[in-house]
Amino acid sequence: MISSMTGYGRADKTKDGYRVTVEISTVNNRFLEFQIRLPKTLAELEQKIKALLSSKLHRGKVNFSLTIDNDYPDTSKLSLSNDYADMYYKILKELKERFHLPDEINLNHFVNLPDLITAEVSEVDIKRIWDLVQSVCIEALDKLCSMRQAEGQSLFVDFIKRLDLLADTVIRIKNRAVNNVEIYHEKLRQRIKELLEDIPVDDQRIAMETAMVAEKMDITEETTRLEAHMESFRQTLKRDDAIGKRLTFVLQEMHREANTISAKAADHIISTLTINIKEELEKLREQVQNIE
Repeated sequence: MISSMTGYGRADKTKDGYRVTVEISTVNNRFLEFQIRLPKTLAELEQKIKALLSSKLHRGKVNFSLTIDNDYPDTSKLSLSNDYADMYYKILKELKERFHLPDEINLNHFVNLPDLITAEVSEVDIKRIWDLVQSVCIEALDKLCSMRQAEGQSLFVDFIKRLDLLADTVIRIKNRAVNNVEIYHEKLRQRIKELLEDIPVDDQRIAMETAMVAEKMDITEETTRLEAHMESFRQTLKRDDAIGKRLTFVLQEMHREANTISAKAADHIISTLTINIKEELEKLREQVQNIE
């Protein structure tokens, strides 16, 4: 089943007084790229989380956010940063003297200052919390993947519809191309007749000229290769691995064949049909950019 690169998953769970919340969102990207946001106390878990995400995600920009709340904080683990306290006091004292502030410096001035009081989580706590973090990550990741697969299925339906339309258009071109040489022959004959006016037209000479360009105008190989690329596109859609890059390469080959058919076409109807093919290929290209 094909998977989109766009999705979102969220999960939260509480255990042993800890509440862990994980949010994961993904958007299009050529490669697998992570943006991980963790509390400082859980920073060492980043590599484990990346490995967990990489087990199910292959392309896209991944935004991962984890928050943790402790319903029963261990106050014995709280500590005062004397360095920050001295620095803050010095700054407050300088402000008081500079601006001639009347109030005395008191405890209220320190309450909301950052990094003044820190809570430490021991190594044992990290290892114990990992089981909870891992289970929440897996749940959020499963939800993300479900959303990506649902969107991928919608894209799959659209791909098949457009491929069927392309196949019908190629058949119309092949049927029309049977008369491609005859159309060129008649155009050349009429053009020469207009230029020569009353001078008789040498049909044998025109036939020789037509024969010289007939091979150059033949689009049999191009239509055959185009159909082969379309079948390759269909078969690739059935694969379970990351297929986005391969689909992009196949589309490039399809576009190359369409350009060649357009260049060889002497018939305006074939030219118009080729333009239709290019329009559909561009729509496919835009959709493929969202495939993992």
